[in-house]
Amino acid sequence: MAFETAAPLACAGITVWRGVLQANLNPGEWLGIIGSGGGLGHLGIQFAKAKGLKVLGVDARKEGMALSEEAGADIVLDARLGKEEVARQAREHTGGKGVDGTLNLSDAKAAAATACAITRNHGTMVQIALPQEVSIPFSEYIFRDIRVKGSFLCSQQEAEDMLQCVVQHNIKVEKNIFHGIDQVPTAVEMLRTGQYRGKGVIMIDSN
Repeated sequence: MAFETAAPLACAGITVWRGVLQANLNPGEWLGIIGSGGGLGHLGIQFAKAKGLKVLGVDARKEGMALSEEAGADIVLDARLGKEEVARQAREHTGGKGVDGTLNLSDAKAAAATACAITRNHGTMVQIALPQEVSIPFSEYIFRDIRVKGSFLCSQQEAEDMLQCVVQHNIKVEKNIFHGIDQVPTAVEMLRTGQYRGKGVIMIDSN
């Protein structure tokens, strides 16, 4: 594995890998991913597919929706349609029940609520994004019994398992290479304005 492939896995990879593990789903079940077309999301889709899961991606950008499809999501929904419509479409594509578990990778204000809304009754929502506050309607907890977990980084053994998965399943890490530490401001500005897909990688010394 090349260093420029491994670098994003040491952060984005281990973060979303543990989220997939925390969802605790069985092959053939549905995993929803809010923010599926980002640096973590496109990896999460591929990890989930490698584990035999079906994936329903949700993103609010055309570029993100396109990357979700390229990464292998079975269904991709447009978050800009709003929570109720996204939830309706999610149920439509999953036999009327919703996905079995969901990862929330977006810090958008309505993202956590949308993540719960697309999840079936008694299902699990794993919160990975880091907004100041996570807002979820009480009805999701009380009337629908959605279980919410937080997830951050994985253990060394889990990280090693992730690397094996990347190699065995030929996981594609979408990356933007910047040569030299003086390119950091350029990388940050491109990220701020949504000009690159996947993760940024700074090559300090190409040798």
